[in-house]
Amino acid sequence: MKGNTLIASIKGIISKIKLRGDKALIFYSKKFDNYTLFPKKIRVSKSEIQNSSKKVDNLLKKALEKAAENIKNFHLAELNNLNLYWKIKNGKIFVGQLCSAIERIGIYVPGGRFSYPSTVLMTAIPAKVAGVKKIAMVTPPNKLTPAVLYAAKLAGVDEIYRVGGPQAIAALAYGTKTIAPVDLIIGPGNAYVNEAKRQVFGKVGIDSLAGPSEVAIIADKGADVSYIVADLMAQSEHDPDAKAFLYTDSKKIFSQVKNLIPKGLKGQIKFILCPIPKALNLVNSLAPEHLELMIKGADKLINKIKNAGAIFSGYKTPTALGDYWAGPSHVLPTGRTSRFSSGLSVQTFIKRTSYVSFQEGSLKEDGVYIQKLAETEGLKSHRESVKLRNGGK
Repeated sequence: MKGNTLIASIKGIISKIKLRGDKALIFYSKKFDNYTLFPKKIRVSKSEIQNSSKKVDNLLKKALEKAAENIKNFHLAELNNLNLYWKIKNGKIFVGQLCSAIERIGIYVPGGRFSYPSTVLMTAIPAKVAGVKKIAMVTPPNKLTPAVLYAAKLAGVDEIYRVGGPQAIAALAYGTKTIAPVDLIIGPGNAYVNEAKRQVFGKVGIDSLAGPSEVAIIADKGADVSYIVADLMAQSEHDPDAKAFLYTDSKKIFSQVKNLIPKGLKGQIKFILCPIPKALNLVNSLAPEHLELMIKGADKLINKIKNAGAIFSGYKTPTALGDYWAGPSHVLPTGRTSRFSSGLSVQTFIKRTSYVSFQEGSLKEDGVYIQKLAETEGLKSHRESVKLRNGGK
């Protein structure tokens, strides 16, 4: 679907959700997901969530539980290292900052070719750690697997709705009879979901407009060719539009990797033969979502990297470790947006409020300057509000 057609199509869907609410959700579930949705089944029941653990095999349950623990531990450490309230004396004025969690958020868990219990953990757990009171989760009905439900249970999701696509985004933004509106929508999705997020921004906050996933690998002669090939292919299986880049100073690795990549995936992968210092510069310009440093002394070169969503340091650190297990969220900036944005974290869910307190007599000296600034901008009532507190001077 071309750009203008996509924009118009999503605008129409959002309008229908605003106008018809649950009825529109039911209509679009049948149209886009071929799923017959009933009003009382839009929200997943507590018993369905509780019983999800019975339908998940023991190894997967253990994996989800351990992953959840790692993710929680990382974000607790992040929270403990944030200064959530501070105050200083700035001249004769006390100023500071208070941080508080967003009250209600919506999580979009994509469907597509797969289901993603890991995305549930990577989005909901940081929100809970930050102090978000209510988390509503939406996901396409055909991808609401027992593993996704169990992950939601582990992560502390409060409400789950079996709706996906742009109609789910519209429901989270504007609300329906069944779904209450949220303050912030997070989570990755396809072009339709992204466009819906773009159009509802302002009514609600959004985390980002995530594009196709991407990885860049910088490898020297010490790198294992099989590791490189596996990691490039792992990235390519995300999505036909996923991108991968290999930078190496080794002609041998360059040639071997190129020959080992299946022909059907080569269109998604770019191979660059260049010195390592140049590769580091090129990667900063690329600003990839994931960056693997398969080079000697990788940790010593991390300070050379200015733009990357996440860095995986060392020969034996695959991107998959971050996708599922390490702790930091795998929701990361794509499409060069790591130049100015960061991955999802506790800070995504925390808003800052400025604090200002004038003490008695503190305007004696400063008042004349403030009044002059207000007068210069033509804001007479601003000037008067200060003048009154300064004894009319």
